[in-house]
Amino acid sequence: MRFLLFLVLILFIGCSFNNERSVKDHSMYWHKNSAEYKALCLQAYNIARKKLELELSKEYEKPLAIIADLDETIFDNTPYNEMLIKENKSYNQENWSDWVNKEIATPVPGSLDFFNYAKSVGIEIIYLSNRRVENYEATKSNLVKLGFPFDESTIMLLRDETRDKLKRRSSIKDYEVIMLIGDNLGDFDSAFFGKTNKERWEVSVSLKDRFGEKFILLPNLIYGDWEIGFE
Repeated sequence: MRFLLFLVLILFIGCSFNNERSVKDHSMYWHKNSAEYKALCLQAYNIARKKLELELSKEYEKPLAIIADLDETIFDNTPYNEMLIKENKSYNQENWSDWVNKEIATPVPGSLDFFNYAKSVGIEIIYLSNRRVENYEATKSNLVKLGFPFDESTIMLLRDETRDKLKRRSSIKDYEVIMLIGDNLGDFDSAFFGKTNKERWEVSVSLKDRFGEKFILLPNLIYGDWEIGFE
């Protein structure tokens, strides 16, 4: 009887593992292969451009800036996420740094054209990411290799303490921030940080008028705060 119970337990664990893997595999398949994913990215950046052109017609006292997340907003890290699934590994700083230091992330569809256009019309691009500060040089090099705006005055704020971006966003005082672009709700407002998915949705509803206006959201089915945002 005990042996039978043991077999049932093993089968249950195995099925749970396979289901979890199959969900991730399916998300990755969609992300990598669907035209819909790429089209949604183009749609987001098309909306961003129209919003930017509208802002250019207004008068502001401060120079204009856009705050942009990096991973799955500007950088496509598909090979790294494929590796995690294939090798049954979890994200950690060591394997993530190994990937970052290769400097081979590719552009999210629509991102390169948009940010170069924004720079060409005088908008300051501020990169705000939860990549660690020790990854600064590799991140900068990857951006430059791909042709994203980056010069001696560029601001790139990486993580040295908390993942909450509030403090870093609040440090940007010399610019009028007209837009925030990201793939995670926490890229926009700290009201989303550390909340359940139900609470994150409630905050989204309360800020609904900002989506497509000040908040430009990119699709990401692979990972995000939604994975840990369950009650």
